[in-house]
Amino acid sequence: MATIPRTEPAGAAPSGPSAEPLPDFGGVDVAGLAARTDHAVLGEVAALLLRNWPSADDAVAYYEDGPEKLLH
Repeated sequence: MATIPRTEPAGAAPSGPSAEPLPDFGGVDVAGLAARTDHAVLGEVAALLLRNWPSADDAVAYYEDGPEKLLH
């Protein structure tokens, strides 16, 4: 059996985290989005968000959720 040399390019090294901050989507009206979207997946995600997060007063973020924990 003959060995066939590989001709595809070598895979690039995985990239690290971007220095660019993520966009802030905190002002998105999820209820309005859920009411007017006809996209099946987006509608399900919006409905799930609304069902599991009934008000802004219930939002919680933990220190362990921050990106700086991943960098140490």
